[in-house]
Amino acid sequence: MTDWKIFSESKPWFITDDMTVVLGPGREPTNIANGINANFPMLAKLISNASVTGVSIDGVEHELLAWDSIEDFRFGWLCPSPGSDISENICDPHRDLLQYVGGVIERFNEPATQLLNHDAVLTNHEASFDASFINNYSWAFDDNVPIDTAAYYTIAREANGNTTICNRADCSILLFAPDHAFDDVSPMDGCPEFTLYNIDGASTFTDWVELIAEQWLRHTASNQGLG
Repeated sequence: MTDWKIFSESKPWFITDDMTVVLGPGREPTNIANGINANFPMLAKLISNASVTGVSIDGVEHELLAWDSIEDFRFGWLCPSPGSDISENICDPHRDLLQYVGGVIERFNEPATQLLNHDAVLTNHEASFDASFINNYSWAFDDNVPIDTAAYYTIAREANGNTTICNRADCSILLFAPDHAFDDVSPMDGCPEFTLYNIDGASTFTDWVELIAEQWLRHTASNQGLG
């Protein structure tokens, strides 16, 4: 069974009958990995082990990245293909990454990682939103939101509204999580629970991307010796 067939069967709501899907060859994963290895070596290692399928969905180009899991099934990411129109108002490592990897808009057969239940991760489109939505929760901070929300943009949005945000200038990240059950986060100094959090082991954009890559690597059959 092809990776696209596995994806389609695991996400039957994603592709509707009126959509036009055309499968094509994918890029060599080593070419993607070589482009990001200097800044994201763990992600480069993960992608170098992937199979890449080119997928056009209603004329929009995507790539399906898939791996063999340690539990003997296929799992992976559906990614927008990288484009040339990359936002200038995002942190430098994110802009560099988007030249080679378009982000993640869906996963299939996914393990429990930081990407679980997310609708959009690292995409250029998601980066077009700032963190001003947090101002709608000012009551939770006694009407004093402790960050300049315009200085942050979103890098990952969970289906329930939990959102990871990144500072445009210094690449630091925070998690706004009004509905969470995470074990690996701690409230930002002075912030109440279910508002702004630091993510353990991931204080910057690059840290966060590498953390996700390591989490996925630990579930791939080719990396049982990771360490």
